[in-house]
Amino acid sequence: MKVSMCSMMVGFIVNIVLDPIMIFGFGKFPAMGMKGAAIATGIGQVCTLIAYLSFYFMTPIPAKTSWKYIRFENNELKSVYGVGIPATLNMALPSVLISALNTILTAFGDTYILILGIYYKLQTFIYLSANGIIQGIRPLISYNYGAGQWERVKKIAATAEVFIIGIMLFGTAACQLFPEQLIFIYSEDAAIVQYGVTALTIISLGFAISSLSVVTSGVCEALGKGLLSLIISLIRYIVVIIPASVIFSKMWDANGVYVAFVFTEFTAALISALLMKKVLKKG
Repeated sequence: MKVSMCSMMVGFIVNIVLDPIMIFGFGKFPAMGMKGAAIATGIGQVCTLIAYLSFYFMTPIPAKTSWKYIRFENNELKSVYGVGIPATLNMALPSVLISALNTILTAFGDTYILILGIYYKLQTFIYLSANGIIQGIRPLISYNYGAGQWERVKKIAATAEVFIIGIMLFGTAACQLFPEQLIFIYSEDAAIVQYGVTALTIISLGFAISSLSVVTSGVCEALGKGLLSLIISLIRYIVVIIPASVIFSKMWDANGVYVAFVFTEFTAALISALLMKKVLKKG
């Protein structure tokens, strides 16, 4: 996990550093706006790939892939894809959401699209930490579930919930207390800072409650219930938030989109609580 963490950090750090430089320009770098943000993201992803490949080929690891080990057996394929396909879709859904929200925010001006992009860069620090905990509990839950240690499964899930709530509360406090300073990292434009402060203070109200959805999704995947995890992601990224953004934006303009984030997290948390109760009910 340290290798994975370091490799991911390389890409994220490169992306975060290059974003303000390539969006707004710095020294000999021209201001490229959204094009610069896209290029910075691409460079960050390439750096992550290079880091992974460097660790793989230059360090001794206990297992390496080879074509001679690949065998297609129905039971194994079913198990892998039963979790893998929903997990893949879970990773793709945020991109679908951003595209949809950008379309909605276009009606209010490019400034709001830029603010949404800044928000997603900032929330990466919070949700990346939470997802790190989820990555850690998945094998623990799977091992204990397979060993019939059901009480341990419940304890691991509860412990993860406590840690992730703590992370989310920290993120909420930072966005509520220092929104101007956070936006200022990416832009000195007065209008962007002003509207960005509003966005952060509203959206961050849903951070803490989202911890339940994050944990439930991770627990479902660890127990081999990938479809339930996908349902939670669909609620958070497609089914609720996009219609809510359309409706609320007609009531409160761009601020309605930010309110939709909070509304969605509370809705997803309610459904996640019901799913968690179901999956953790032995038998």
